[in-house]
Amino acid sequence: MALLVSNNFAEIKSNVFKRFSKDNVHGIVYSDSVERFHISAFLLFVLAQNLLEAEGAWFGNFFSNALLVFICEMSIDVIKHSFIAKFNDIKPIAYSEFLEDLCKQTLNIQTDGGKKSLTFVPLAPACVVIRVLTPVYAAHLPCSPLSWRWLWTVILAVLTFVMLASLKVMIGMGLQKHASWYIKRCQRRKLHSD
Repeated sequence: MALLVSNNFAEIKSNVFKRFSKDNVHGIVYSDSVERFHISAFLLFVLAQNLLEAEGAWFGNFFSNALLVFICEMSIDVIKHSFIAKFNDIKPIAYSEFLEDLCKQTLNIQTDGGKKSLTFVPLAPACVVIRVLTPVYAAHLPCSPLSWRWLWTVILAVLTFVMLASLKVMIGMGLQKHASWYIKRCQRRKLHSD
């Protein structure tokens, strides 16, 4: 918790009183969304590890700590972007434009001006998946000859790959559905304002 608090104060201190252009704020918004995804993924991995190792009534404590992490991160981002928007004269509608650009990227629609793309490097979550699943697999492998253990290791690795690929496809489909809904909403709003 102390690391979370110090990291958030460092984030506010490094961003709040600087001059930013609208494009720079666009990049900050994208990095905040990637950071929130990383936090969500790490909390899921902590949950998986707690399922394996924790004893007793641990879920309520985990849930309250996870909720506290999310509330802290979101409130720090709100404070940070409020100060950035105030000191750089950025209107709140700019954040709707950022979301519209992100939705257009999700749907592979060309955006005007060639703005920054949201990039996600999956190396850190992949390392955490390997770190979390290694003891889980080790605990559930049968104590049989080495050839059977290798067979079960390959089966579990393939099963994990299929599950993660399916999750990626489902998240992608959900994001595309939300993006198309939001783009249609923005188009209707533009028609009504004209």
